[in-house]
Amino acid sequence: MAESPVFPVVDGVPPGRALLATRIRELIEAAIRVRDDEADLVAAASRVEAVTAALRAAGHSPPLLLAALEGGGHLSINNPLEGPGNPLAPPLSWVDIGPDVVRADVLLGAAHEGPPGRVHGGWVAAVLDHVLGRATAAAGFPGMTASLTIDYHRGTPYAVPLTAEGRLVRRDGRKLHATGTLRAGDDVCATATAILVHFSADHFPVSTEDQGTPC
Repeated sequence: MAESPVFPVVDGVPPGRALLATRIRELIEAAIRVRDDEADLVAAASRVEAVTAALRAAGHSPPLLLAALEGGGHLSINNPLEGPGNPLAPPLSWVDIGPDVVRADVLLGAAHEGPPGRVHGGWVAAVLDHVLGRATAAAGFPGMTASLTIDYHRGTPYAVPLTAEGRLVRRDGRKLHATGTLRAGDDVCATATAILVHFSADHFPVSTEDQGTPC
């Protein structure tokens, strides 16, 4: 049987990577909101193309890159929900990661709009799915989602601070039952219930040689 790959752990989030992702998020927001009659979009596209070519010429590496978190666990730097190095990520900012509950702040923007003035439901589901995965891992049972049910209680506003919370409710063998909420202030926008399947950490080993001081 082939051995599982060992994923690298770095000492904190590479500042250049995080800065680049931030600037690209700003670019996406600006591109969505720009008025066609007030900007030379063809010229702008040409400049973006040049930067893309320069980055592509610098080579590529596997997307999974981890940074150690205080208290255990790892931050996936290029993850599409929490990764500060991924322009697709909002990203989630972890406020509390413990065995009983995990909590993250998130600010979604115009790029995440579905209904007018509201976040697309798929992004709401993605945020909650990720938080539930983090919750089971923090409780000592990392798992992958087998089923996810989202109840949308009201439209989720964007450009408004949101709080996502998740917890492991119970374990039934390899089945992990978790629940979560997404709030805007005191308003519950959506709730989630999920079943995840516990997997051994040996399936996703990390390098100890590259591990530095937790970020």
